[in-house]
Amino acid sequence: MKWSIFTTLAALSSSLLAQVSDADALLNKVISRPGSYSQVCDVMMAPADIPYRAFQLADFSGASFSKTNQALIEKNREALIKAVRARLLAVDFSKEAKQPGTDPKPEENFDGETFGCDPKSLNPLLLELIRQLHAIETLPELLVVEQKLVEGIAKAKDDVKVAPPVVYGWSVAIENDSRGAFQGDRKINLFQARVAQRDLVMLMASLMREKSYPPYLETTLETAYVKGLKAEARAQSYDKYQPGPDLKKQLDELQMEVDPISKVIRAKYFSVKIPYTRESRDEVRAAAEKWIAAHP
Repeated sequence: MKWSIFTTLAALSSSLLAQVSDADALLNKVISRPGSYSQVCDVMMAPADIPYRAFQLADFSGASFSKTNQALIEKNREALIKAVRARLLAVDFSKEAKQPGTDPKPEENFDGETFGCDPKSLNPLLLELIRQLHAIETLPELLVVEQKLVEGIAKAKDDVKVAPPVVYGWSVAIENDSRGAFQGDRKINLFQARVAQRDLVMLMASLMREKSYPPYLETTLETAYVKGLKAEARAQSYDKYQPGPDLKKQLDELQMEVDPISKVIRAKYFSVKIPYTRESRDEVRAAAEKWIAAHP
């Protein structure tokens, strides 16, 4: 990315900060106390090379936005996006994240841990908020944050004296590693920073995919995703569901849908695992830069 974009973002951040005091408080509220909590029995596992999980983000310990918070989020979309953009640029990967206190009055609780994320950190709830708002406006800031995270990961990998970038909420364990996801040692912290980086790339791709943006649709990530969808559809014999007036009703009952881009039938919560490569990451970033240039 050209340095002029970073200069522009710095000026933009200053302007945004002056406008978002109320939205900033709402952002803190919905991230630290999202309102809906459910028990998570199994920690998410990932292999050491951490493939993409298209198009899913890592869940945060069963926490999600309650109906009340979702309504507030939608009602305050424009202001919240401004607050989110400023917050992304303010993320400090060197600062220790703080766990918020438990939610004293959870709106929806299914025997889960009733707490959210540190609202000042980079965390899955913040990324989920961006996704729920379809906030493609945040692409410039997501690019900056992802680049900072990549640089921090590289420095920590090259020098054992350098602490990994601090992210919060990516409680993902390394497959075949007995230490689990919650030990907080250096290797696990570095691993979870890499999981967060994958989710940032996936979020940018998801935002552009929603717009059917041609430069994104030409990426190897999208090609691999559609290939994975088609392979799953063949394996599960989804071709038995034929177009017709009752198709949508059938698919809704089975929590399935027609992918709007490839037109392949898919399970709503099915995730295609795609090998991560630096080239695929760079392609998504390049598409995002094109979007930004075309939408000043």
